[in-house]
Amino acid sequence: MDTPSRHEALSTLSEGQKRLGELLARLSDDDLVKPATIGGGDWSAKDLIGHVAAWEEQALISLAEWRRGETPAVEKPGGPMSGSGGVDAFNSRAVHEERGVSLQEVVEHARATHQELIEAIEGLSDEEWLANAPYTVPDGHERLLVTLLGFLTAAPQRLFGHAFAHLPDLEAYVRSVGSP
Repeated sequence: MDTPSRHEALSTLSEGQKRLGELLARLSDDDLVKPATIGGGDWSAKDLIGHVAAWEEQALISLAEWRRGETPAVEKPGGPMSGSGGVDAFNSRAVHEERGVSLQEVVEHARATHQELIEAIEGLSDEEWLANAPYTVPDGHERLLVTLLGFLTAAPQRLFGHAFAHLPDLEAYVRSVGSP
């Protein structure tokens, strides 16, 4: 994968969020919280909102750790993505944590987290964007800040495109409820 510029990353994040928002806006509150409607599993559209926000929040946490010269927890053995279950376990925990939170709170948290991530990326210099990790990467490979943030907000073959990975499932659900 080519290394995206900050502008390209911001554009991808914003476009993905816009497309998610357009689809979500076509669902009623009842449709948004109905379980087992997204991706053939037990997720609701609300769960999907919280899931995307959890990854963007992890990107923000990792950026803060990076700036302090620390190894981000996601890069460490025993971090949120390691151990039994890895990414799937992280996703499960993130969705489970949001289940007891109201739809409005999940939506607001996701909106605020996305905006904070956009602002954080906008605030980076080009030198920071392309900087090597100020820590030793456990797998021994070079790690650029753009790569770390890109992977945390990625879809397969698309850095910063996490929302795009979920659009087909959300589109199918919107069609199934007959929303215009």
